[in-house]
Amino acid sequence: MSLPDPQALGALVLPAHAGHRAITQLHTLLGDVLQAGSLETRELAFEQLARWVTQRGKVPAVAGAPSDERAEISRLRLLLAVLQALPAIRAGVAEALSQTLSATQGARFLARAGLPGDRGLWSETTERLLKSVLPEPRDETDLGQLLQRWVRGQQALDAVALVPEEVARDAMLLFAGAPTRPPGTGPLTPLITEALRLLALRVSAAGLSDVIAQRSARGALDASPFYQLPRVVDATLVESSAGTDADFARALDELRSYFAACREQVAFVVQHLEDTGVSVDVVYRLELIERNLTRMDLLLRCLERGDDLVRARQLQTMIVTLLTARVHDRRISDILHNTTHLLSRKIIERAGHTGEHYITTTAGQYFKMLLSAGGGGVLTAGTAALKFLIGWLKFAPFVEGALSAINYAGSFLVMQMLGFTLATKQPSVTAAALAGTLRETSGHPELGKLVTTIACITRSQLAAALGNVGMVIPASLGFDYYWRMTHDGAPFLDAETAAYVLHSLHPTETGTLWYATLTGVLLWISSLCAGWLENWSAYRRLPEAISEHWLGRFVGRRTMAFFGGVFSRNIAGFGGNTSLGIFLAATPIAGKFFGLPLDVRHVTLSTGALTLAISSLGMQSSTPEAIAASIGIACICALNFGISFVLSLNVALRAREVERKDILRLVAALTWTFIKSPFQFFFPPFSAAPARVHGPHSVPPPAPKA
Repeated sequence: MSLPDPQALGALVLPAHAGHRAITQLHTLLGDVLQAGSLETRELAFEQLARWVTQRGKVPAVAGAPSDERAEISRLRLLLAVLQALPAIRAGVAEALSQTLSATQGARFLARAGLPGDRGLWSETTERLLKSVLPEPRDETDLGQLLQRWVRGQQALDAVALVPEEVARDAMLLFAGAPTRPPGTGPLTPLITEALRLLALRVSAAGLSDVIAQRSARGALDASPFYQLPRVVDATLVESSAGTDADFARALDELRSYFAACREQVAFVVQHLEDTGVSVDVVYRLELIERNLTRMDLLLRCLERGDDLVRARQLQTMIVTLLTARVHDRRISDILHNTTHLLSRKIIERAGHTGEHYITTTAGQYFKMLLSAGGGGVLTAGTAALKFLIGWLKFAPFVEGALSAINYAGSFLVMQMLGFTLATKQPSVTAAALAGTLRETSGHPELGKLVTTIACITRSQLAAALGNVGMVIPASLGFDYYWRMTHDGAPFLDAETAAYVLHSLHPTETGTLWYATLTGVLLWISSLCAGWLENWSAYRRLPEAISEHWLGRFVGRRTMAFFGGVFSRNIAGFGGNTSLGIFLAATPIAGKFFGLPLDVRHVTLSTGALTLAISSLGMQSSTPEAIAASIGIACICALNFGISFVLSLNVALRAREVERKDILRLVAALTWTFIKSPFQFFFPPFSAAPARVHGPHSVPPPAPKA
């Protein structure tokens, strides 16, 4: 088998440009492919040929081809025209390609590229991190490396994706070794069948793992679609190689029914994660199952029999998908996003469920919120005073931080147990409830109920803030009066400390705005901690474990069931309040330790401290300083509420996959409603019928009695 000289070769395919440089280059490259005697030289020869095809330099168009198409496609047409004109050369190139592909570990590339491994999230993340920073050794048997060297760079990959389907068909048939080669006998077919078997075993192992099986629909093991999948895949592949077209089509339909059954099991698990809790391991395995089933669909389409154009298009799609996926194998963000998405959504849903309890709809609920927040304000006055007492004791930083954490967290937990409200906790959890409502109304033109929900949230926030701030001031004044009565008329704060408090709340001369922003972030993080802890307790089935504890034999099952219910209702609050107390106490200590500008400014605590300072100074307090500090309190309030609400709403919208157009539609409707009826955003309606809050966990109002 020998190539004609370049001039003769050019006369066959480009009579008008027989001496073109591209013909000479192609002649040399084809000669290298035919003369290669080892795997390494063949791979290098095909790499040089692929690089020639993907060059940007234009070549003359072959007969019947458009003259304005991409240079890469024109070069591919020229190569195919040469192989079509020289059957012996075509057979030699096809044989060399078949030998090259057969010598590689191609099945593992087809079954692994872009898919999460079965080692778990943390091992997979570590592996991708190492791949992103360490060089990859050359492996002649790695099909992924081989194809990536042949199709190098995003530009070449884009060119492969844009190859016309008739050109892709001609390439598939010519490189398969014969223009009419029977389907199912191409050089990639053995690799695809082996990859399908590997994928089926991986899906089966993930679906039958303990964490998934415990959450799946109950049934016999041999009835599970995950158990049957590898056997059905084997039967389908037998029909692919030996059966008729009709038998193979029936086998494919049956296999795809098992795919659907596996996906139903995944959907069942996801649907019941609200009751059973969700973990990274569960979500990772669900993601692994879904993406492996999708890859199996992709590979099966390449085995289907039918029109050559369709088969070529499927093969082209598979190559582009796999090469793109191999590039993403080094990206940590992809696997973290896909795995943590469901986990974050479930945590946000739990936070949203908590947030609905902070939304008032009637006048009675509004005034109840005022009273509840007022109680929280009274307790916060004591918390602010105790904060000063701890600081005056001059403990070591660790001890001071620990005592401050006990002070804050203990105060917040007492509020929870007494049914009081801390206003700054509300924005992060009500934002999650709002995101769920927006998700439910997606695609619906009527936004009246959603706007009503936002109005309820706004006035509820206002009621909580007024209750907290409105009661922390008289409570702090009362505490200072009591202190004077019991300490010979001396105020609680000395003049130096009171002056420092006034100056520390100045909005421009200190870091008050930055500290208030940081506190808003901490408030948001504490809401995530609350949702995470509630999810963790559900995943570990702790309420059930408490209800069924052996102590029930002595105190009674009803008593233990009561304690289990109390635990279930309050675990999120315990987590959120405790974490918030620790954050507020640890942040200033960390700032001192590292020498960083870290401190907190909590609106209710700061208001209590400012009241104590002004009460201690009395007429000595400077009016400009007091006014500036009061403006600082207003800024702290806005930043505490605004930052925590915006962060929580942003994460909730992403987790619930709310589209941008729905958000813009809501903003427009909200603006128009506020212009028409601003009163409802500040005070509830005084009508007897309560407004219904439209939310994912909201309950319709009871039907009126006859």
